[in-house]
Amino acid sequence: MSTPESTLTREKVLEENKRVHKLEDQFYLDRHPEQTNFYQARILRKTIDRVCFEMNPSGESILELGCGTGYLYLEFLKRGYEIIGVDLSTEMISVLEDRIPKNYRRRSRLVVSDVETFANIDDKKYSAIIVSALLHHLYDFESVIKMYCDRLIPGGVFLIFFEPLKQDIDTPIRYSMHKALADIDEAFYRRKMTRKRISILEKEYHHADYQRQFGGIDPDRLTGLFTKEGLKIIKVEKYCARRFGFSSFLATSILKTQNTFNLLAKK
Repeated sequence: MSTPESTLTREKVLEENKRVHKLEDQFYLDRHPEQTNFYQARILRKTIDRVCFEMNPSGESILELGCGTGYLYLEFLKRGYEIIGVDLSTEMISVLEDRIPKNYRRRSRLVVSDVETFANIDDKKYSAIIVSALLHHLYDFESVIKMYCDRLIPGGVFLIFFEPLKQDIDTPIRYSMHKALADIDEAFYRRKMTRKRISILEKEYHHADYQRQFGGIDPDRLTGLFTKEGLKIIKVEKYCARRFGFSSFLATSILKTQNTFNLLAKK
């Protein structure tokens, strides 16, 4: 039985995220190819390049909130950084631990915790704070961002990556084409998951993806929040994420539609 939105609490949203991400376990990235297809991989590489360029070279470590099974986390390890990863899912942390090469492990620390609890027990300062596909799972993402802005050293950077974009598509025709492409993309995805015998957890995410109930996240609100906290906005990137890279390319470059954003800010 679903819980009415009006009765949802912070604790319920947290509980739902623990439950759903326990189901995801080692198949998380298989179920979410929109995070790893060739189009998104290119965006990821360019974003990491920019983060590394902007960071204060002080030797302080990186903190990733919501590290999951590590598709961003591992990239920073490969580049030689010390990094702490926090995730509320024991199962996903376990998957990530198994994926870390032995020669990288001395630079890695993984913590099972929700991000608000971790903020209350950790007082370290960081060169970079990475938040990937996390904000839309939070009951109050703005308070979490405020908590962590103070954890950056001067010159540190704050990356918001792969969040659902709250917006309106400006014309009915463009929306119709956007929706048609999405339906085709999703149909091929479902066939692929059936062939691989991987279950699709779409009905499990309604409450866990809490902010999607409100249409996603408005990057303008984040821009105002970061500015108020004393950070400078370096870049806001908007694009259309789809299960397959070619669909992402068509939607972003040809149809000019967007459903996802990244934001990079610097202290």
